[in-house]
Amino acid sequence: MITIRPVGFDVEVTPEIDLPTVLADQLRPVLAPGDIVVVTSKIVSKWLGLYAATGVDRADLVLQQSHSVVAERATADSITRVVHATAGPVMAGAGIDASNSDDERLLLLPDDADSVARRLRGDLARSLCRTTDFAVVLSDTSGRAWRGGLTDFALGAAGLRPIDDLRGRADTAGRDLAVTIRNIADEVASAADLAKGKVDRVPVAVLSGLDAFVDVEDGPGAAGLVRTGPTDWFGLGRAEAVRAALGVAPGTPLAAEVGIESVLDETLPDRVARAVRVALADGGNPVQVDLAEVVHGAGAIRLRSTDLVALGRFWARLEVALAGERLSCSARRDAADAVRIEVAEPQD
Repeated sequence: MITIRPVGFDVEVTPEIDLPTVLADQLRPVLAPGDIVVVTSKIVSKWLGLYAATGVDRADLVLQQSHSVVAERATADSITRVVHATAGPVMAGAGIDASNSDDERLLLLPDDADSVARRLRGDLARSLCRTTDFAVVLSDTSGRAWRGGLTDFALGAAGLRPIDDLRGRADTAGRDLAVTIRNIADEVASAADLAKGKVDRVPVAVLSGLDAFVDVEDGPGAAGLVRTGPTDWFGLGRAEAVRAALGVAPGTPLAAEVGIESVLDETLPDRVARAVRVALADGGNPVQVDLAEVVHGAGAIRLRSTDLVALGRFWARLEVALAGERLSCSARRDAADAVRIEVAEPQD
């Protein structure tokens, strides 16, 4: 049987307090061998003093806290980015947060959450005067592709076997579980969030009944759960993949210069104009072609150039850029030196 217990914690965490000692006092009556202590990463970041400098622009800070940008969209007053954060996960806004804070400072995630989990676990064991017969998971909150809402996941872990690889074993019908790999760390973090609560200010929970996944050694941590590189089939968003192929990588000044797709409704002329800018940009090396005519209302673009190679090159780039805007187009030669491209919304 698995049990989840919230741990009362009414202390405002600052770098000045001894978090392991305070936490140990709360855990001492309830923590048993084989238990898993799940700690919201926010209080750990506060303990470590991971605050951004005051006055820094949040959008710039997200880029500073990112290895790469996966997707970006303009909102009514800012840019929202999904990034591969320096903290490890792929998530919106690099995990930068200001909620449940008594001031306006922005709070950052630790760059090496597994190392922090190992430190906290060791400090807790010493404060409790016991061996490391329990695990520690640092949890954070994120959305997921293809699913609505938010859930907690394991940002860092120590003493927990994070993966349960069932491949090679048989199911109840005798068939091979060829692809079944359970993410125990994320399931633990998500389960604990049912007992914790941001509104109720309960940042810690203890899970019992998963002794089989708890080890005395720190183990591999949670960093290896992040899928990036060749194993990541979705390393860029739809628009970003097209634009990057045309030399306009997300998160760059050039991407901002040509314009970023909005989460709000946009007119056809605005989308066509952005596609034209992307097609012309070519990674900062503009294509030289005369845009003889751009009829925005009808979604028509007339191209003319005495350099037929440049004309053909831009024509091809523009068709790709329009596809990135989810627009269909057709083209025809209407003069010896001109091409007319008709643009439309695709029919469902």
